[in-house]
Amino acid sequence: MIDSLTEKADQRPPCVLIAEDDQALRELLAFALYRAGFSVASCNNGLRLLEMLENGIDDRSTAVDIVITDLRMPAMTGLEVLQALFDRPERPPVICMTAFGDAKTHQTAIRYGATHTIDKPFDIDEMIELVRAVCKHKKITKE
Repeated sequence: MIDSLTEKADQRPPCVLIAEDDQALRELLAFALYRAGFSVASCNNGLRLLEMLENGIDDRSTAVDIVITDLRMPAMTGLEVLQALFDRPERPPVICMTAFGDAKTHQTAIRYGATHTIDKPFDIDEMIELVRAVCKHKKITKE
């Protein structure tokens, strides 16, 4: 049985770019998404996230299909990344995660274009389902 997110003959798996400064969480999320059939890349700050979005994964032309970013990171915050991407028509959907999730923070992230915001700690399976739902909504996968 082939999952709709696994690679088919003419389609690569959706590429998720994770930006999280907590190494343990970044690695756990990357592993879980990989096991769920996604292609995964990661970085530890917002500045590198923006560079990877502009240049492609590993400075190649590999496109990012969806971004998961922490809102508080060194070099550049997730909100600053959202602001930098705000006027770009071809930006990928962005899921923001935060340990400091007051209503104002969530509203600001949504106003700057985040698809969803999620508070830490969160259930990894729920995050995977959210990523799948965003991919399906944005028609990133074939059905």
